Amino acid sequence: MIKLRLSGVVGYDITADDVSNFLNENDDKDLTIFLNSPGGYVIDGLEIYNLLRASGRNITTVLTGMAASMGSILFLAGDKRIAMSGTLFMVHKPSGVAWGDADDFRKQADLLDKMQGSLQEIYEERASIGNLEQLINEEKWFNVEEMISNGIVNSDEPVSFDGVIETEENNEGLDSLESENVMAKIDDLKAEKEKLAVEKAQLEEQLEEARLEAELATMKADVDKLKAEAEETSELVSEPKEVVEPEETIESETEEDDEIETTVDPELRETKVEKEESAVIDTTKTVAVKQNNQVPAYMQVESKY
Repeated sequence: MIKLRLSGVVGYDITADDVSNFLNENDDKDLTIFLNSPGGYVIDGLEIYNLLRASGRNITTVLTGMAASMGSILFLAGDKRIAMSGTLFMVHKPSGVAWGDADDFRKQADLLDKMQGSLQEIYEERASIGNLEQLINEEKWFNVEEMISNGIVNSDEPVSFDGVIETEENNEGLDSLESENVMAKIDDLKAEKEKLAVEKAQLEEQLEEARLEAELATMKADVDKLKAEAEETSELVSEPKEVVEPEETIESETEEDDEIETTVDPELRETKVEKEESAVIDTTKTVAVKQNNQVPAYMQVESKY
């Protein structure tokens, strides 16, 4: 018979790789596993459980501290199951952390329900727990007597720790970790994961806000540019244009005057010339004429213009 000690968080301290390597390196038909685990990751726990069940060994599991959550599944991998004095066994609903939209949360909820169904099948197959689903939903802790009465424990054979082999992870010092510290580590990991999920959601919102602000700024600049171009075009259209009359019009009018003049009767033309000549002012007649060598009273000197 070969003995193996598994202690710690499933999927972290107790891994499928370590268990698989151990089974490959040891071909003993009888295997005793000393177990103390507060639980851990569901998928990792299911892999370890199935590796043990499919190994073809005569497996005895001995509960040395607690077998909670996924640790309870590993305990049920034993054909012969023994609980040492004061030990505890616990079942509850699987839990997880999700982020995203409403559809993502609904998918996560569906996955957790399916996980619970898978775990419940193992409990039903390996033990005879009454009101199982209700106890899982309520989170049920069993003492040694309750484990015996519900078929979780099926042997009271005395055990010995002589010749216990540690897994590679336990050889690095994880075997000395107490169950309270392990549970505290799990709580810390969950809290850190939730914190990171919140920070991620906030950063995604900030990134989306910055992207929208950049798009709005670009659109505003485009609108202002279009407005300026529209105003400039409107001013050009409304500005009056200077109309320049062609010089040919003036010449044509002159030519028409000449034609008119050529059609005037010669006698009328002479009369017109005489009138124009009579209209010329004779400056010689503007000089005052002396009479009896006397200058009019209103004139003291000769004047002319």
